[in-house]
Amino acid sequence: MPERKGGFTLIEILVVISIILILSAMTVYVVGELKYKSRAALTRAEISTMAIAIAQYESIYGRYPADLPDCSSRALIEALGGDYKSNPPKKALYDFAKDRVVNGEFLSLFRKPFYYRENASERDKNGEMKKPFAYDIWTDDIRKRPDGINNWEK
Repeated sequence: MPERKGGFTLIEILVVISIILILSAMTVYVVGELKYKSRAALTRAEISTMAIAIAQYESIYGRYPADLPDCSSRALIEALGGDYKSNPPKKALYDFAKDRVVNGEFLSLFRKPFYYRENASERDKNGEMKKPFAYDIWTDDIRKRPDGINNWEK
């Protein structure tokens, strides 16, 4: 009987490589999914923080910030960003991260712009708001959901 040298066969090496590739592919998927979920959660938290700033604005000025026809976040930046050069100085109610304000738009962690719309149709005959949050804030996410991430879904 011929003496067998120690070592691995080609089949054994291919099986081990296949198992390693499958495990690494599963790891990459899980890490990507966790990254998406954490960004989505932070974006929801950011929308909640903007909602608090809008509530502060409403308590100071008696109305919600006016929106723009294109529903861009420029309206929020102007209303909540503050203006220390005005007389009297207007305090900032929300700290917009400077590196995420691009072309006058505030971008989410997904690098998609936030949108803001005041729901004027939600006012009653006396001009009072029917709902406590009569405005919408939303942004698209990378999954292209119909409503993206917004303030009306939990």
